[in-house]
Amino acid sequence: MVRRYADSGIDAAAIDRIVDAAVRAPSAGFSQGQRFIVVTEKSLRAALAEAAGEGEYVSRGFSPWISVAPVLIVVCIDKQAYVDRYAERDKAGTGGWDVPYWWVDAGASLMAILYAAVDEGLAAGFLGAHAFEGLHPVLDIPEDIEVVGVVTLGHAAPDQSSARVKRGRLPRDEVVRRERW
Repeated sequence: MVRRYADSGIDAAAIDRIVDAAVRAPSAGFSQGQRFIVVTEKSLRAALAEAAGEGEYVSRGFSPWISVAPVLIVVCIDKQAYVDRYAERDKAGTGGWDVPYWWVDAGASLMAILYAAVDEGLAAGFLGAHAFEGLHPVLDIPEDIEVVGVVTLGHAAPDQSSARVKRGRLPRDEVVRRERW
């Protein structure tokens, strides 16, 4: 995850390929409830940065993040798409929703975006919707659409150190089992 970007643009065709990967991510019952808003306009990126509290982030000594990323992809879900799909004849009665698969599918789309960005030679970051205040009106998002978060895309700039504890990955044998726990 990257939070610093170089001041350079991204080819429109690369953005399209990244978004195409997100759109092709799997969805429960082929409900296709994932929704995306691609934001490249500087004033909208600034408005999203403000909604994310970027000013406070910068006041803690960090470089601006959301406002300087040349592309933002807002990942959303339309829960009603799942409700409607699972009311269709071939799925009727199978949508008990013990697991809210719209969130799982949004995660699959998010990973598709992140991998596609790497394939394009780009860097990406993610900020969850919990960090934003008033995001719906900024982008005219209908109230029944839920925002998962915002992916930032761009060319990585050198990282800035922080006071955070640096963590390495857990050893593979601590997180992967074979056949049984």
